[in-house]
Amino acid sequence: MLFNRLSTCVLGVAFILNVIMFLFNFRTSFIRQPCASNKNTCYSLNRLPSVFNYSINSATPRLCIVIRVYGPQIGYLSVLALSLYHSGLENDRIFIINTDNRTDIQLLIQTISYINNLVSRMDYVTLIDLGGHSTKNDYGYDMTDRMLSYLYNNHVQPAVSICHYVTFTNGDNFYARSFGKKVLPHMKAGRDIIAWGFISHYSWPGLKEVIDYKNLTVPRIFDDGSNKCINAALRVGGVDLGAVAYRLAFLKEHQLYFCSSDGSCSFVADGLFIEKAAKLTNASVLLRQTLFVHQ
Repeated sequence: MLFNRLSTCVLGVAFILNVIMFLFNFRTSFIRQPCASNKNTCYSLNRLPSVFNYSINSATPRLCIVIRVYGPQIGYLSVLALSLYHSGLENDRIFIINTDNRTDIQLLIQTISYINNLVSRMDYVTLIDLGGHSTKNDYGYDMTDRMLSYLYNNHVQPAVSICHYVTFTNGDNFYARSFGKKVLPHMKAGRDIIAWGFISHYSWPGLKEVIDYKNLTVPRIFDDGSNKCINAALRVGGVDLGAVAYRLAFLKEHQLYFCSSDGSCSFVADGLFIEKAAKLTNASVLLRQTLFVHQ
């Protein structure tokens, strides 16, 4: 009797340990290989499906929006994706890149599936597995450059390409309803750089309204310099990452990246990037409309 009880106890403990090990291994493999068991919404760079490359009418160039996401931004992602979906773009596609190894990948994939189901287009948003993350704080630009490398390597010719234009942004932003209608004509015209006005949550002291507190008028004015409408300029401090679209063939020709050749990535890499790009072309356009909200 005692032997039978001991045997049962041992078997029970062994079963529990096996379950724990299974869950641990599953969780570990899921984190390291987020695309392994989620083939409908997640792809690694070495197995992107051929459907990503197909001929489309050159009169309707495709804008790819690369969205950089980390954990706290997942809750905003649906707003961003739907704002783009309803902005009048044609043939647009969204690629998600995770910039933090602490991100809940399962929640991110569920959110992507929800968006694709909502718009009835299963290939609208795709999570791209770019491999292991850098151990240094590179502000997400290391992953951004990895995605750029992939786009460069797969941009064969304008008629057969994943993207004609590319925009990079963060997961907690969103775009105006008129965004696509304002940008598309300049994409069709083949401009190398298209930038537009945006709202920034940062404080802009230079735009702060000077108030004479000795002779206050009615109504009272409070201005802390934040949430201003900014006219984009092609320089550091004059643009936000998500307020620019680049012609991919132009970027590829000059092999432009956000990080320096030594691997260092600046907090203002978006401004440095556009400064480098602007010096290489006369085919740029600035749209004096506020089309983007930077959260």
